[in-house]
Amino acid sequence: MEDVRQVDARAGSAELYYSLEKLVALHRNLIGILREEYGHMAVINLAGVGETARAKEAILSEVWSFEQLRIKCALNLAAALGLDATEVSLVKIAEQLPAAEGEKLRVLRTALNLLVGQAKELNTKNMAFAQSSLARIEEMKRNALGLNHTAKKENYSNSGVRQPIAEQGGRLLSTEA
Repeated sequence: MEDVRQVDARAGSAELYYSLEKLVALHRNLIGILREEYGHMAVINLAGVGETARAKEAILSEVWSFEQLRIKCALNLAAALGLDATEVSLVKIAEQLPAAEGEKLRVLRTALNLLVGQAKELNTKNMAFAQSSLARIEEMKRNALGLNHTAKKENYSNSGVRQPIAEQGGRLLSTEA
């Protein structure tokens, strides 16, 4: 007869694998959406940016749910394996499982860590792109309204001497010529 602890561990590891596999799949989808979002921002497709933002929110909500399931399953499996609940980690759980199951858990953990890192990197890239785009738009607005004090406003007199000109507002059209 099989030990109850082994049965609990096997059931707990199956649930843990399921939650980790779902998290890996969700993060792959998230990476695709982040790449798509960058493309929409690059061509200034506001509808596309809005769609990707909604898709990201939905995926992140699912990620949160499966992360909660992963934590619960890891704690239950750790208890079934007799591990201290305060120091539970996937690596420690993998060490207590049979070799093949432990290796599967380590592979899933590594894949998830890599995907999370890629998602963070892409999100940072998208945020930087959005911020630099907003800065360029603000600079163009300031130039159009004549609020940019870095531009030198000078004109030539009849004798050919440069003379500063008075503040005139926008710089889209010049009437000095």
